[in-house]
Amino acid sequence: MIRAIKAELIKTFGYATFWVLILLHAILFLLVLMVANNATLNLNGVETNILLSKPYTWGTVAWLASWFNLILALLSIILTGNDFLFGTFRRGLLDGFSRNQLFKAKLSLLLLIALYVVVIVTLIALFATPVLNSWQNLFTGYGYILVLFIQMLGYFSIAFLIIMLTRNIALTIVMYLLYFALIEPIIRLFLPDSVAMLMPVKIISNLTPMPDFLGIMAKQFNVNDQLDASTLNALDAINNGTSLTQNLVIAIIYIALFTVLSYYVFRRKDF
Repeated sequence: MIRAIKAELIKTFGYATFWVLILLHAILFLLVLMVANNATLNLNGVETNILLSKPYTWGTVAWLASWFNLILALLSIILTGNDFLFGTFRRGLLDGFSRNQLFKAKLSLLLLIALYVVVIVTLIALFATPVLNSWQNLFTGYGYILVLFIQMLGYFSIAFLIIMLTRNIALTIVMYLLYFALIEPIIRLFLPDSVAMLMPVKIISNLTPMPDFLGIMAKQFNVNDQLDASTLNALDAINNGTSLTQNLVIAIIYIALFTVLSYYVFRRKDF
């Protein structure tokens, strides 16, 4: 198993496109975070960059980082599709690896990329946002970054299943983008709200929700005695829906389901 993982890493780290997309992901995230940190838009006395101050820092960072999950999802499609395109899986079988080892090695690579997201997002956030102004409560809300890790695995699991079914990079990318942007949203229109909110893309996307700027503004105003408690309660009621914990549990179930289905297809398809 270790030998299969080493072979996977050597193959991947020697692939120029891998480094291009990894660097593109990091650079774009850094640029967006710097722009958000330096934004001085003032709304009724509250500046928008308050979203990057404590205790909102890590929730906002996770939301911004989620914008670029698609880049790494496409990378996972390319890396897996190349193994079909260039016969790498077939060659691995001839070299003595089992299908089980090849599958686990590819999953290990995807886990490593998801871990990279956690590390790079954390490091960039520490040096590009105001969180280092004080060590007090530095990692308050850091759980959002760990949730980002699960979200990344969710994106990977859907991409992995599609590429296993099609074994074609271009077709998978088209199907993947269409499912996220068009197919599932249309399906949700014909479903009851209680069911639509449990669809895979909906659940996975909701793991890193947009920061509640209205709620944050309300709290700031309340500090200045500009809003009363009843108004704050009314604003809190706006955001009813599935909780983050519920979304997380359902997302993990989806990830496990898609991974098992991918393994089933991988075990039975000819290379």
